[in-house]
Amino acid sequence: MDAYDSKTASRIVGVSLRQIQYWDERGFVRPSVRLAGGRGTKRLYSFHDLICLKVVKDLAGYGFSLQRIRRCLQPLRKADGRAIEVTHGSRYLTNGEDLFMITSDREKILGAMERQFVLSLGIGHLVQELSGAVARAALPARRRRALLNGAGEKFSGRA
Repeated sequence: MDAYDSKTASRIVGVSLRQIQYWDERGFVRPSVRLAGGRGTKRLYSFHDLICLKVVKDLAGYGFSLQRIRRCLQPLRKADGRAIEVTHGSRYLTNGEDLFMITSDREKILGAMERQFVLSLGIGHLVQELSGAVARAALPARRRRALLNGAGEKFSGRA
């Protein structure tokens, strides 16, 4: 299993180190590989943890309270062992007041929400986005700069 330290996780997900630390300290999104055990120890996050962090970041960006997001994260957290299979088909839906996580029974959720969708956040898209970010984070810094500058074809691979 791959593990990502806080610095790498913050870069991949797009949140500050302090935000990740805050979410861990509050028990909101905790690293599942290794918790911080005092000064000098690194938090280590799994890919599934990165998915949770990204969902929290995106939903908070849409203005949802951490309390609502916490409730909606429960099904995603329970899917830990089968995260990729579950999350690819999962979606978060809202009517502006309530936030729901659904997987396959769309008719039930449509009836419950009276067809008043405001936001539909697909988790599968987040997984693909994070996979790309993880791959880019693994590249050496010089190669990453070359790709970002559009000079990927000209890179010789020498240090």
